[in-house]
Amino acid sequence: KKPMSAETDPIATKNAIESSIEKLEKLSKQYSLSEAERDRRMRKLIAQVCDWVDSIDHVDAESKARAASWKGRAYSKLAEYTPEAEDFLTKAIKLEPALVEAWNSLGAEYWKKKDLKAAGDCFRGALEQKKNKVSLRKLSMVVRNHGDPKTYRKRVAESVDLAKKALVLDVKDGESWYVLGNAYMMQFFTSFSTDDLEGCLKAYETAEKSPIDSASKNPDLYYNRANVHKFYEQYQKAIDDYKKSRSLDPHLPAQDEIENIHRFVKKLSKLIATKNGIKAKRRLKLKELIPETSQIREAERREFVDLKQGPNKGSFLVGVVISPVTRTWDSPVSFIVMDKNTDMFVLSIYGVVSSLQSDLKMGDVIYINQPVLKQISVNEFKERVYPCVSVGNAANISVNGKPLPKKAFANPSVKVSTFSTSFAKESKVTQKAKSKMIS
Repeated sequence: KKPMSAETDPIATKNAIESSIEKLEKLSKQYSLSEAERDRRMRKLIAQVCDWVDSIDHVDAESKARAASWKGRAYSKLAEYTPEAEDFLTKAIKLEPALVEAWNSLGAEYWKKKDLKAAGDCFRGALEQKKNKVSLRKLSMVVRNHGDPKTYRKRVAESVDLAKKALVLDVKDGESWYVLGNAYMMQFFTSFSTDDLEGCLKAYETAEKSPIDSASKNPDLYYNRANVHKFYEQYQKAIDDYKKSRSLDPHLPAQDEIENIHRFVKKLSKLIATKNGIKAKRRLKLKELIPETSQIREAERREFVDLKQGPNKGSFLVGVVISPVTRTWDSPVSFIVMDKNTDMFVLSIYGVVSSLQSDLKMGDVIYINQPVLKQISVNEFKERVYPCVSVGNAANISVNGKPLPKKAFANPSVKVSTFSTSFAKESKVTQKAKSKMIS
């Protein structure tokens, strides 16, 4: 509804402009709409905002700056970069450098333009004017995505620190908790520390429940958390979160991920149940490759049947590699292994390069120190269960009596294609890309 004319009621017009910019923000998150329909509705509202702005007399530098800021902020709500947003916001800042919202909106526009250096400069510029949570959390995103790869660890640590500073300003802000969760997730992929993983999941949970800017309607929170669960082979938890993300944004490839998990669990459970199709005579020959006695300092040898669910501290297993396990996602690197009793299980190793799958051959003797045992299943196929032994520290693996070579250890990083990467919600895959996972 059009407000009263600016001449008779300028305050009503200004309120309508701010209200419409808020509506644009909400409209940008209506993922149930097609990308084209959402863009059409937003552009119609942007045109209305610009008409209202033009209906006000702008006689001095301050009012002209505000007018440019309104137009720029309206255009900046669009999913893709627009030169109109950059031009209006640049003009606003030149006329009035104290406009923090203009700085933040311009930084977001440069992010969409993939000019991360300029984006970071804008958020720092905003912080020079006023310490605020929006600039801090957006700068958190920039620092871990822009810079020398050699400084990645340091930049990720800075990213976590900036997100925490945003929360100091407003501990109830769900968006800031969500950004902290993403920062912890990236730090986890540099450290493989369970503390970082726990920090990530706790931050996501708090973001979901926060009373201010709750992330409970943010599909990327659930998508990213599902990817974390999938990484740790907590497949049912991953499926549950993929379903939540799909219900909020049908354009995400969540259903594809669910189907991939279902196929994977069915395949692995069948391979283990059928002894990987290896006949008894061949299994006996492979069994003979396993030494009768072996020692690892401060650990006692166990057979697979002796393991308890969960961590088995002070224990180690010895088996032979049967075959690599292939999946549609990278981590962890897994093999089917057989022990002295010809029991087979899946071995998942974290923190190693995927080429290890081709380096280890059938019949290689593998020593597994500090094994963690879990049973893998999903609700869809409860009868399909397979045992999995995981090793979080690849230094606890040796092959044919030798530790894994240095080249087998993965550099601490995570593919940008793995998690969602949008800016507004820190993690929106473009609807055209359809492949997802954060930076």
